[in-house]
Amino acid sequence: MVWLPSSVALHGALGFVLRHLNMDSPVRFVITFATCPSLTKNIPSAAFISLILFSLLSFLTTYRLISLYHANPSIHRTIPELQHLLSPPNANNYDLLTSRALPNARLVKAFALTNTFVSSDIGVHAAFVGRMMSLLKAATERGWTLFQTIAIDSVEEALHADGKDFDVFVQDVTMRVALVAILDVDVPVGELNSEDIHVVSTLITKLWSLSKHPEPIPAELLPQLNHHLRRLMPDESEYPNPLDFVIPVWETMWRVVATSVAYAQASSYSSDIFSRIRSSPTMDRFRHFDGTHPSVEWFITEVMRLHPPSQHITRASPILPFRTFVPPNFNKLITKLFGPLLRHDCADIGTALRLKCIWGTDADTFEPLRFSRVTREQEMIKSLPFGYGRLKCVAAGWAPMAAGIISAAILDRVQEGSDFGLVAGKCIGGREGWSGWSVVPVAASSRKSM
Repeated sequence: MVWLPSSVALHGALGFVLRHLNMDSPVRFVITFATCPSLTKNIPSAAFISLILFSLLSFLTTYRLISLYHANPSIHRTIPELQHLLSPPNANNYDLLTSRALPNARLVKAFALTNTFVSSDIGVHAAFVGRMMSLLKAATERGWTLFQTIAIDSVEEALHADGKDFDVFVQDVTMRVALVAILDVDVPVGELNSEDIHVVSTLITKLWSLSKHPEPIPAELLPQLNHHLRRLMPDESEYPNPLDFVIPVWETMWRVVATSVAYAQASSYSSDIFSRIRSSPTMDRFRHFDGTHPSVEWFITEVMRLHPPSQHITRASPILPFRTFVPPNFNKLITKLFGPLLRHDCADIGTALRLKCIWGTDADTFEPLRFSRVTREQEMIKSLPFGYGRLKCVAAGWAPMAAGIISAAILDRVQEGSDFGLVAGKCIGGREGWSGWSVVPVAASSRKSM
């Protein structure tokens, strides 16, 4: 005699298993249908029902186990691995964009972004890159002297804003520079509302952090962010979704500037090298090596080596585990019901840029002079903070100079003899972690070594 479970027992047992597989909701309707007598009265055999449910459970268990197997990304650190991951041979543009967009889906939830970083659309990519290239070209044509003037004015405005936490101060400065000097917002630096600047900077950082956690993001944060950002960028025809451009331009820049200033304030020669670019903001000055002290370019490059804005670059690709023995549209149906099954690969940029086998025994030490003589391997990966291959950052050749000029403008106002000073904290932060760092009137300044 064959024992056949009752519909109630089947429903309870499968529900328990599926909850532990995190697949309760998507298939509840299937279980309800298959175990409800009123809906299955025309099905001749209870054994058939059991077979269907057992097959379904086996399939879902397999699917979940595959998903769990690929939940943790494969880590890549060697140069060939990094190059293959970020610029895979024979990959077309759609595949490259898709592999970048999939792991960035969290940024769509957090910021409602529509730019190329979250899209696999080739047209979206071409439009974004074209617009950014146009903005950078226009900023370059206006000249580095004007860029420096905007940076100096931004520092003065930020110094007179409420609060002098160092990270908040640098965020303020770089946001003003990003809006006026790069995104070409037609408003004088001094007329940008300080409250709007502060709220936008704070909320971008907060939402970025929240996007990394599974908990729901408070619904009111993004509308609040967009409200204050639209006040700073009122032209909807130029920037329908301002965050599409503000985040790529500002979010990395402020951290590079903050870290550069932090290292410079502890350096015995930084005043000399940054004063050169202040007196003459040209690419030649930026790259000048006097034979003793490093160039500003090497200084910024070393900052980004030790503190790359993106410690990890993740790529994802869809997995079709049942493609060999199911109908072509089956995987599409499964993806709609349960979401895509993805394989994640991670380029460990932070580790690669500190490998002692490449950078020597002093790989963890801040030493810009190392770039006076670089090996072939060092040359190949020193620009990894900007990515690699066809999706490399379009500002890779422009942004370091901009960071150097902004850093020089800040250092000029917090150096010895100025009316403001920089108080150092215990360690250098990133998006967060700047506790103890502050910009204060010089009478209250107590300079400390890092």
